[in-house]
Amino acid sequence: MNTQRPLRGIRKQRGLVVVIVTIAMLVLIAVAAFAIDINHAMMNRTKLQNSVDAAALAAAIVLDKDGTEAQADTIARSTLTKMSTAAGNAELTLDVSNVVNVEVQFSNDPTVFPDSGYSSSPDGDRYVRVVINQLDLESFFFARVMGVTKRLTASAVAGPSPGGNACNIVPMAVCEGDDAGTNGYDAGVVYALKIADQNDPAMGSGNFQLLDFGSGASTVREALAGGYAGCVDLDAGETVTTKPGNTVGPVGQGLNTRFGEYSGGGLSATDYPPDLYVKQTTPTLTDADVGSTPTWGYQDYKDDLNDNVCPGDATNCKSNGDAERRILAIPVVDCSGASGGTNNFAVSAIGCFFLLQKAPNSNGGHTSIFGEFIEDCTVKNTRNNGTSTSNGPHRIVLYKDPNSEES
Repeated sequence: MNTQRPLRGIRKQRGLVVVIVTIAMLVLIAVAAFAIDINHAMMNRTKLQNSVDAAALAAAIVLDKDGTEAQADTIARSTLTKMSTAAGNAELTLDVSNVVNVEVQFSNDPTVFPDSGYSSSPDGDRYVRVVINQLDLESFFFARVMGVTKRLTASAVAGPSPGGNACNIVPMAVCEGDDAGTNGYDAGVVYALKIADQNDPAMGSGNFQLLDFGSGASTVREALAGGYAGCVDLDAGETVTTKPGNTVGPVGQGLNTRFGEYSGGGLSATDYPPDLYVKQTTPTLTDADVGSTPTWGYQDYKDDLNDNVCPGDATNCKSNGDAERRILAIPVVDCSGASGGTNNFAVSAIGCFFLLQKAPNSNGGHTSIFGEFIEDCTVKNTRNNGTSTSNGPHRIVLYKDPNSEES
C-alpha cells in the first residue's frame, strides 16, 4: 500500500493556500497604497485650496483699500509663495510667475469671470479670482508604480460682502410675498406698492403701506421725491413704523417728481429732478393687473435708453433728467401679527421696484401705486447726490467660484 499519496496532496493544498494568501496580501497592499494616495491627494487639495483662499482674500483687501489691480496681483502671488514654502507644504511647488498655471482675474460681479466690462474704479465693487491650474504632485506607492501623475486645480473668489445698510429708501413698504422669487417677489411682475383702499389691508386696518419717517405728510412728500438721507441697518434687524392714513396728495406730489411733474408742496426740479425717460406703461394699471407682466416695463425702459431714444422723444425724455430715478428701494417687512393703527415691522430685505406709472393726486379713482419688481438696483435720490453716502458695513469674504463646482 502506498501511504505517501495523501501527504503529497496535503502539500499541494498548502502550496495553493500560500499562493492565494500571497495574492490576497498583494491586493490588500495595493488597496492600502491606493487609499493612502487618495488621502495624500485630498490632503494636498485642501492645502492648495487654503492657499488660493488666502491669496484671494489678500488681493481683495488690497482692492478694498483702493489699491490697484497690479498691487492686488502682486500680493496674491506673494501670498501663494508664502503658503507654498510654509511648513508641511513642501509639495506645493508653485511658479507664481507662470501666468498660465497661476491666474489672477478681476470682476465687478462675483458671479462673472472673466468680466469683459470690468471697471477698475475704486468707487465700485471689485472682486478677485485666483486660480491654480494643473499643479503636479509627487505620487506615493500605487500611483507611482502605475505611472500616474497627480495634478490638482484650485480656485477662489473674494470681495466685499453685501452691505448691511440700505440707504435711499422711500417711506413705503411691502409685506413678504408668496411668490417663488426673492422674498416672495418675482422679477418682471406687477405689484401694488401702496394700496388705494382697505379691502385687503395686509399691514392692518388703517394702513396703506406707508411708513412714518417723522413729521407727517410733508416728510412723506419729500422722502418719496428722493429726499430721505437715512438708512436701514439690516444687520441689526431694524424695524420700521407704519403711518396710518392714505395721504394721497403728498404721496402723488412726491413720487410724480420722478416723472417731471411738480404740483405743489414746495418741490422743484432743481432739488428733485425727474427721470431721464418718463414713458408709462399702457393701458393704465388697475388692481386686477397685480401679478401680471406689464405691457411696457423695466426691460423696455432699458432697451429704449440703450437705443438712444433720448433726447429724440420730446414727449417722454427730460433734458434735466437722471436715469433710473423711477427705481424705488422699498423695505420688505414681516407683516405677521399686524393689527390696526400704527405697527412696527421687522425689515427682512430691501426690494427694488420700477415705478410703472404716475401716482394719483386724489383718491377719486381709488388707484393704487404699481411697481415692477426687479432683482437688484442702484437707487438714486437727491439728498445724496444721486447715490448712497454709505455702502454699509462690509467684510472681505469668500464667494462660490462660478467657474468651479468644487470651490
